[in-house]
Amino acid sequence: MARMTRTQVSLEEDEYRFLKAQATQSGLSLSSVVRGLVRERMQEVGAKAPHVWEIAGLIAESDFAGKDHDAVLYGHPLHPPADDRTAGRS
Repeated sequence: MARMTRTQVSLEEDEYRFLKAQATQSGLSLSSVVRGLVRERMQEVGAKAPHVWEIAGLIAESDFAGKDHDAVLYGHPLHPPADDRTAGRS
């Protein structure tokens, strides 16, 4: 079993009655019902998040290379203008 963290939550009366009714109906503890609802929401949110293969496709047709990571992370241009590349050379 995963490690659990104890927390205290304040509920409005109708929220508490709803959860208590769900617990009684399902034969579970109120805590178990809350954890189940949280897990359901986590799955909904996770299902909406892009998957790695979807993100990878975004740059499949680009000329981005690993050496260009600073440009992506810090907003520097991928390829500086031609005169910047030759600056400082004699």
